[in-house]
Amino acid sequence: MRWLLPMAFVVLTGGILEPFLPVFEQPVGAQPTFQSILEVESTARLLAILLDSGRNVIDENQALFDNPEKGEKGFTPDVFEARLREVFRLRSGVDLGELDSNRLAEWTKDLIRKLVQVSKQIVKEAQAEINKQGIGFKGFIPAVFGSRVATRYYNVSGVLMGQRALVPRNPSNQPDPFERAALLEFADPTYPKEKVITEVIGGSHQLRLMLPLYATRGCLECHGEPKGTIDKTGYSREGFQLGQNAGGISVIIPIQEN
Repeated sequence: MRWLLPMAFVVLTGGILEPFLPVFEQPVGAQPTFQSILEVESTARLLAILLDSGRNVIDENQALFDNPEKGEKGFTPDVFEARLREVFRLRSGVDLGELDSNRLAEWTKDLIRKLVQVSKQIVKEAQAEINKQGIGFKGFIPAVFGSRVATRYYNVSGVLMGQRALVPRNPSNQPDPFERAALLEFADPTYPKEKVITEVIGGSHQLRLMLPLYATRGCLECHGEPKGTIDKTGYSREGFQLGQNAGGISVIIPIQEN
């Protein structure tokens, strides 16, 4: 028997929710409780932050990757993971090194572990790119990392993730109506930082979440001023300012019956 979910629209400020009875442990035939939906929402938010934390680590190392004089960069999957743990802990409050003892639901921890593993795999597969000597810009940028991770992660988890923008450079990052509505809210300078927007639609058995992204100093090299000039990737700069909203991470996560 499938659940029939009521329409719900929730906006939630940052912070880790206490774990509730996991959705995957609901009695057969039961409808998900509001607490269960909050747990799925918390899981989706953690996954979005984890993906963006990986993007942040890639962003921090762009100068290293694009150094044409240096061959072996030393940016191994383990080096990546160590920094990922630091960034994720600062942003989420969750220590990946102590995940086993965390009070999060087991299925949430499993999804987090899978995303870490996939992220490390992508970094491992990019070694030939980033270690190539004699070439400056390598093209292994946060957006490329995020796309590769999201594609691989869906195959192992069933969770669909994406990077969205109102005017995306990559056509595959074009937002759908829900994502566009969220992006328009994020674009308002008064919108609270790190505040997610989520939606549960009856009949879809899925929870959708959008996490806002912000322009970092590294982002501005390609996406900053002067607006309209061509950056090193061949695209026109958007003219972003430091800290300005620069899109969002989209998550679609199934709500299932045990």
